[in-house]
Amino acid sequence: MMNVLIVDDEPKLREGLKSIVSWHELGYQVVDTAANGSEALEKHRLYSPDLMLIDIRMPGMDGLQLIEAIRAKDSDIHLLILSGYADFDYAKQAIAHRVDGYLLKPVDEEELVRYLLQIKQSIEQEQEWVTMNRAASEWNRAQFLQAWLTEEIQTDAVSRQMAEGLKLCWEHYQVLLVHVQGEEIGSETGLSLKHQLITRFEENEQGVVFPIQGDLAILLPTPVLTSGSRNALRKQLADLVKKRGAGSFTAALGPSVHDLEGINLSYQTAKELMRERFFYPSGEMLSSESTRYLLDALNSGEALRSYDSAPIIEQLYYAVDIGNVEVLHKLIQQAVAAMLNEQYTESGMRNALAELLTSIHNKWTLRRTDPQTRAMDYSDRIAAVFRQRTLEDLHAHVAEFLGELSSCAACDSRDQGMKQIMDLIQRNYSENIKLETLASVFNYNSAYLGKMFKNSTGEYFNTYLDKVRINKAKDLLKQGMKVYQVAEKVGYTNVDYFHSKFKKYVGTSPSNFRKELEL
Repeated sequence: MMNVLIVDDEPKLREGLKSIVSWHELGYQVVDTAANGSEALEKHRLYSPDLMLIDIRMPGMDGLQLIEAIRAKDSDIHLLILSGYADFDYAKQAIAHRVDGYLLKPVDEEELVRYLLQIKQSIEQEQEWVTMNRAASEWNRAQFLQAWLTEEIQTDAVSRQMAEGLKLCWEHYQVLLVHVQGEEIGSETGLSLKHQLITRFEENEQGVVFPIQGDLAILLPTPVLTSGSRNALRKQLADLVKKRGAGSFTAALGPSVHDLEGINLSYQTAKELMRERFFYPSGEMLSSESTRYLLDALNSGEALRSYDSAPIIEQLYYAVDIGNVEVLHKLIQQAVAAMLNEQYTESGMRNALAELLTSIHNKWTLRRTDPQTRAMDYSDRIAAVFRQRTLEDLHAHVAEFLGELSSCAACDSRDQGMKQIMDLIQRNYSENIKLETLASVFNYNSAYLGKMFKNSTGEYFNTYLDKVRINKAKDLLKQGMKVYQVAEKVGYTNVDYFHSKFKKYVGTSPSNFRKELEL
């Protein structure tokens, strides 16, 4: 509420002014009245009113003398002059004392309301200016920018005046965010890096450094628009981060804007780039021109439309088992690109690739005969999936890990390829091995691979696989295993189907084969 003091030597006029308008509804309260200048001075000292209504003609100290005395003590108070028609020219002398208006007696209600609304707006603006100027004297530029970007202060004329006082009125603005992996802003390393950035940018008047929501931000007055200038700035940041002993970092640059209001747009753009940094190549200065990792593979049309873990894991396992590094890398890229095509989140992609590595590792371990190899613990390597900083790093980690599991060199000839396929069948006869799957692993057309296999082995692929399984089944039956157990062990899920295959190649049923062994 704005406090009002009414000064007039006529009691009826004083009481009339108290009731002529709804002071409270207009945001005012009449704290008191005064009958003369001396009384008004005392009550001004007592109440410190925001507004005084003063009659220009009073005995003793007249209105002009009172205004002059009030102004000597209070330069901010607002004043309205009350005067009769005959005193209007005299009242104009008050202009030298910065009065807000003149009201002729009898006072018109609508005119008084108009003045009161104007004065209230002025008082509120002045109070806001006082508040903001007080804050400006206590804040530095970094605190102002933090408050501006987090919308703790309004983007109005007052805050723009603060920006001017803080020497932040530039022709261009651009927000650069810097995120250091594994370092808190308040840590010793984080504070040291902040100091280095302040030295580099603020002391050279090339920007203002301030922390915001876990990152360090730099407000740049000179636009960074070309790839060359972005690379130069990234190199400077890399040198500073390295000098302070900090870990890897990511920098994100918002667009250049031309006014204070646009800073938030630049910040929000940089913030979104920073939030999505996992999907961009390592070591870049992220900007609106940055390209997401594997975007070329997605646009080429070679990427899988969707990620289906079972066939991908099966093909990758076979590529690992035969040591086909070229196919291994191709399949990993296809898997990652398929996840991107389905818009996997960062968390979803990490979980899917951890599951992929676990499945392949488990299958690989089960097929090893060397006890030392079987006992090797790769759990930390799989868990490292969740420590990779970017998708590019994660992709490389998966390829490196599966490459280590690979047991053979890449095949260079047809004969070597056939030998690897036969060796693979000998190791994995219990799996659901398909010619089409092996064809994709060895980069062959499935029909062509079938002909190659027949020419090399004298058997069709399925016949060769059946014979390997039946020979393994005979060994297991000799060990005393039950028929249904043997069927499952060698890769036949249907016992009747196993019976028919066994009788076809052995000439008798599995049960009779066991009985003959017991005789």
